[in-house]
Amino acid sequence: MKKNTFINRHKQPTSLGGVETAAKIMSLMKTNMASTIIGDIAKQDQKLAIEIQENMFLFDSLAKIDDRSIQKILQKTPNDQLAVALKNSNKIVQDKFYKNMSKRAKKRLSDDMEMLGDLKTSDIELAQKNITRSARKMADAGEIILEINRQEFS
Repeated sequence: MKKNTFINRHKQPTSLGGVETAAKIMSLMKTNMASTIIGDIAKQDQKLAIEIQENMFLFDSLAKIDDRSIQKILQKTPNDQLAVALKNSNKIVQDKFYKNMSKRAKKRLSDDMEMLGDLKTSDIELAQKNITRSARKMADAGEIILEINRQEFS
């Protein structure tokens, strides 16, 4: 019997799937279906389920949600954590948060960000993940709506 073989003409391994791809696929599904699948994954591998969830909704995605939801996120986010998360983030995300703050709060946050100086990328990413986790919990509780722009994944 002949064995079927696949010949890779470029002789480089082909990467299929992964957490980011799974997250993109899950982001395209209806929320209840994605939640069911994440729940099933969590039963087998809690760490993998969390990693997929974290990649489904990234910090920059917060720029796409409604102002009321941003205001609720601001209420539950400590200022020091927000300053770290917004440090070096893109201007669109910063503007989204600033737009939903009082002038005094905006000035205080801006001053806090300036005083931070240089930060490790890992510290910024951790603060951003904490805020997106909190936002997801608020969405799961029905307090806010997280809308993902499905065009991002086309």
